[in-house]
Amino acid sequence: MKKSKIFIVALILLAMFTIIGCNKNDDSKKVDTSSSIEKEKNTYIKFVKELKKVKESSEELPFDINVSYDKLDDEEIRYQVVIDNPKVELKEIKALAIHDKQTDDVFPSVGIFDSIVDLSTSSNSKGIILVGYIPYDGNIDDFDCEIKVLISYIKDENKITSYYVTKK
Repeated sequence: MKKSKIFIVALILLAMFTIIGCNKNDDSKKVDTSSSIEKEKNTYIKFVKELKKVKESSEELPFDINVSYDKLDDEEIRYQVVIDNPKVELKEIKALAIHDKQTDDVFPSVGIFDSIVDLSTSSNSKGIILVGYIPYDGNIDDFDCEIKVLISYIKDENKITSYYVTKK
């Protein structure tokens, strides 16, 4: 009888250590995830602040970049920033597009909150599209907007940050 009580107590203690141990591991995973999110948020904020100071585009970008606007309904314009046709291999691309209009939305990005992207000179390489929305109830022909794009990438083992500024 005494052996069975000791055995039961030992099983209970083992179960408690297992449960507590699992909870501690889960907590450490939560800390890692939250620190990763905090780092991504800080990168995003840093890029936005940096872009707000930029006045003109970088010279000789190693890729094509185009901005287009579409009127979706009576109250919104969609803008698209397309980065494609790289002239050289570009690795670990992070990009962010901002505009000078009032909005409650976040600005579109790639490589900050999601996976980084590479662009290749091969013909089957796909480009990057950043899509955002701006509240606007007027005619698209009367719409004035400044879009600024930050593109950070590695080219020939060097980390480079380029900027693109355009007005509609």
